[in-house]
Amino acid sequence: MIKKKDPIKKLQINGLDLKVFKSGIKKNISDLLLITFPKFSSISGVFTKSKTPSAAVIDCKNKINLKNSSIRCLVVNSGNANAFTGIKGTKTVNKITKFLANLYDCNENEVFSSSTGVIGEELNPLKITSCIKNKQPLFVNSIEEAAKSIMTTDTFPKYAISKVKYKNFEVNVIGIAKGSGMIAPNMGTMLAYIFTDLNITSKVLQRILNHENDKSFNSITVDSDTSTSDTCLLISTNQLKNKRINNFSDKSLNNFKKCISNIMLNLAKQIVIDGEGAKKIIEISVEKAKTVTSAKKIAFSIANSPLVKTAISGEDANWGRIVMAIGKSYEPINQNKIKIKFGKYLVTKNGMKYSKYSERNLSEYLKKKEINISVDMGMGNYKWTVYTCDLTEQYIRINADYRS
Repeated sequence: MIKKKDPIKKLQINGLDLKVFKSGIKKNISDLLLITFPKFSSISGVFTKSKTPSAAVIDCKNKINLKNSSIRCLVVNSGNANAFTGIKGTKTVNKITKFLANLYDCNENEVFSSSTGVIGEELNPLKITSCIKNKQPLFVNSIEEAAKSIMTTDTFPKYAISKVKYKNFEVNVIGIAKGSGMIAPNMGTMLAYIFTDLNITSKVLQRILNHENDKSFNSITVDSDTSTSDTCLLISTNQLKNKRINNFSDKSLNNFKKCISNIMLNLAKQIVIDGEGAKKIIEISVEKAKTVTSAKKIAFSIANSPLVKTAISGEDANWGRIVMAIGKSYEPINQNKIKIKFGKYLVTKNGMKYSKYSERNLSEYLKKKEINISVDMGMGNYKWTVYTCDLTEQYIRINADYRS
């Protein structure tokens, strides 16, 4: 189970400034996060691959792709995705960007935004700009409250905090995220922001983020639906006094890369366990596959199966649904070599039920909150791990009433 550390009272990343507001986009709750950074802060990002992306995603992608991209401001609103709103959505992003660029005396290309919530409804930019201009923030530099302000159907704020050594320097890393439903590969209805103070170029940050994203946010699924708004940004204030890092292959970076990997996987698992109505987190490992692509497809075929997810929710030892899901992946298999295990319990061997299989043991195992399923394909040396959750009646209730 994912354990979040106690919220810190004071930010430990020099130059990072968080402000939480109540703009009125959502009723009687914080819904706006403004983050500012020192000049020349580095930024990298990965985004949804949906063909119907939000206006904010389109704007961010264009700015990330600029040579020598940097960031001064990031504004995030919840309650409205500003997606599928046509030219009005684009104008809204432009008005917010121009306002913040003037307020903080920076280039408009250094202002980034994210929106999450209902799709297809126009977002009034004045709710954001007038709030920032005229209202006092509800909270300043609180990681937990920052995470709360970007929530939609989430049931708890998601954040992770860590420190790591780079040569003789202590590097701080903080991450916040939101996500609960509409979660599938190519990220899901997910926002994630990871901050550090290591002095490092945007180009190197981008390579680190690309590499780690596949193993974390692109290896989770709640309901197989990919959102319009997915955004993950890795940002550095560059305030540590280390010599600026511009080489991705620098071996001294290995600990930092591992730390980023751990933070991203921690946040990804928090999203899965908060899957709308979820009661169990499920880890699915496909091993000894013919290719890594095959391992990944088989793992997601199992993870995205409503029949598998409902069986686990009902604690029903119907392992035949795993066999079904492997088969519908249409990947090359030799079913006589497949071994399936739930936790330590071997279920199948040599293309059939294991001779010492115990339904009683499996039924008892399925009562746990964390379920591990491993599939040995017996065809190669490649593996992939995917994280998902069970599917309950509550998922239907939450999504049926989402706009109510």
